[in-house]
Amino acid sequence: MILDLAGSARLAPYLQEADGDDERARELYLWAADLAGALFSTIAFVEVGLRNAMDRKLRAWNDQQGIDYGEDWALRKGAAPLLYDLVTHKSLASAQNFAVEQSRLRPKTHPRRLVAITHDDVVSHFMFGTWVYLIKPRVWNQPQQCQQLWQECLSHAFPYADPSDSGRERLGDQLDRVRKLRNRVAHHENLLSVDIRRRLRDMLGILALIDPKLPDLAMQGNRVRSLVRTDPRRSW
Repeated sequence: MILDLAGSARLAPYLQEADGDDERARELYLWAADLAGALFSTIAFVEVGLRNAMDRKLRAWNDQQGIDYGEDWALRKGAAPLLYDLVTHKSLASAQNFAVEQSRLRPKTHPRRLVAITHDDVVSHFMFGTWVYLIKPRVWNQPQQCQQLWQECLSHAFPYADPSDSGRERLGDQLDRVRKLRNRVAHHENLLSVDIRRRLRDMLGILALIDPKLPDLAMQGNRVRSLVRTDPRRSW
């Protein structure tokens, strides 16, 4: 049944871990699916917390970049040049289009059906990587832009981080590791070789840089640690 569900290619790593034992592979697959669900709830805390912390500071910063710019940097061409270059036209256009489509698809009884999209509508549709690449350069020629935005704006979104450029680089590496984990979980890729404890430390560490109280909030009812302890491979 698991083979029919997952397919031979997706199940292959589990069979390999189980030395070809079908029952153990099944047990491992079900455990990994449970772990992925628990991880995604933790990632959600990071993604929402990161988005809101960064956007608050970006709105204030963008509003100070001249008379042509205001707080709503995600609408139309409202982002100042430095921010626009880092977010990229492609990411902005994609998020704006998704927001418009969501407005169109709302039920007829919804009070916001077909209404003009807001800044918050667009911000909620940015990919996780969009936020990461404001801190960690996505291409070789952007380090100075990331450094400038960090110094002028984004270091204030992480008041408990090292405000130096070394602090930005460390945070950027943490964020990028979480981005890769998020993609694996979202695409239902196996987590068999992922160091879950370290990735959890990354996520809680990021939250603590925003507010030291956030890690405890994120871990209320969280099952990641208990699931790591019940990895079936530990008893084979």
